Amino acid sequence: MGSPAIFLPADKPKKTSNPLRRWLQGASLALGLLCSVPAFATGAQVATMCPDAGVFKELIGGVCWSAMFPLRVAGMTWFGGNSGVPNGAASGATCICGGSLRHLQLPTIGIQIGYWQPSMLIEAVSHPFCSPVLGGVSLDPSSTVGNQWTGSWGGDVGNGVTTAQHNSTFFNVQLWTFPLITMMQLADIPDCNTGYHGMNLMLMSEVFPTWNNDLLSFLASPEELLYDNPVGLLGATEECAQESVGAQPIDDEYWTAGCWGLLYPMVGSNLGGDDPIQTSSLDVARMLAMGFRLGFLERTTGNSVVCGPRRTYVLPKAQYRFQIMFPNDETNQEPNASVTAPDLNNSQQQGGSMPPANYVTPAASNQGTVAQNGGVNIQAPPTQSGECTHWMGQTPFQWGEWDSQPATGSNYVYLVWQWTNCCLGVIGHTGMTG
Repeated sequence: MGSPAIFLPADKPKKTSNPLRRWLQGASLALGLLCSVPAFATGAQVATMCPDAGVFKELIGGVCWSAMFPLRVAGMTWFGGNSGVPNGAASGATCICGGSLRHLQLPTIGIQIGYWQPSMLIEAVSHPFCSPVLGGVSLDPSSTVGNQWTGSWGGDVGNGVTTAQHNSTFFNVQLWTFPLITMMQLADIPDCNTGYHGMNLMLMSEVFPTWNNDLLSFLASPEELLYDNPVGLLGATEECAQESVGAQPIDDEYWTAGCWGLLYPMVGSNLGGDDPIQTSSLDVARMLAMGFRLGFLERTTGNSVVCGPRRTYVLPKAQYRFQIMFPNDETNQEPNASVTAPDLNNSQQQGGSMPPANYVTPAASNQGTVAQNGGVNIQAPPTQSGECTHWMGQTPFQWGEWDSQPATGSNYVYLVWQWTNCCLGVIGHTGMTG
């Protein structure tokens, strides 16, 4: 927008005696300056509300590759104890799948295998349609605030009324298929996977009206009346206590997510949830439960799925393990950081660079204690035999309470590891998926 004052000659300024004209010139110049401010502010706000998670920069150093173990081949467990194998996983040695006398097809005869593989990326975001996985872009640029039918801001109860703040935490959740081993061609296991062949958006809470409304959620899953009560909380307390001492999730108690809370109602709001790590994990678990309830996800653990995954409408909790990738990495590594194993004792005296906030020294305790080195407090997150993933419902104090980053918009990305049982064919087809 131009202003008459801009085009006046610099050497012979023209005096303006008309007060109205002077006011118009000043207003025109002020309006031109103001018009340039929103563009900058909007860019800064978008960068804050929807950050870039840098997922594709962390596929080597940021992925917990040790989580692939243990392996179960022909009924024997390799590279780890049975504690890492889900309860109910197939344990047979051989398998026979398929075959038809009518079509003169021979069955596939092979050996049973079971292993962990990264299968999904799930992002829990406070800004509707935000996708840190895709570099911080909005999946729906036409809607930046959401409404009662298409997502809402984090911290809202979930009814789309941003003025009525309550003691709750709300996250929008997007689920991406992410078969990393298949995409990177790391293992030659033909047709022995979850059925995912690339990265695709499978589920997003913004398109589910039930995610924002407790009443609509109840109409979609009326069984929550049986579990969303103190009796259901007793089951969650029991599961939380067992997981805190190293046990696996209890699949029979399908209405709970252990220390995270109840899976019912399947909504994004969590009353009384002030911990963003816990509540984002609970919303991720609820989205998985909704995926099974709607028939999008399938069971890949157990004797019944050796010849192919089976559809079930109840979440098999022990089938999954989780790894937080953003904002901090559960592997305790900084693959993109410029700091490389600094000497903390001499960093200040010799001008060495300071480590990142979550850098763990080799000498630091592995049980969550604080090491004092050169005046720097290093929080060493606890690990279990080098593991960098956790079970559904496992208390965040054992794996990631320190991964919360205030003033970053409360956006989290989780890599989901899935146990897969299948039949690796020796005679007949090379593999079976059903």
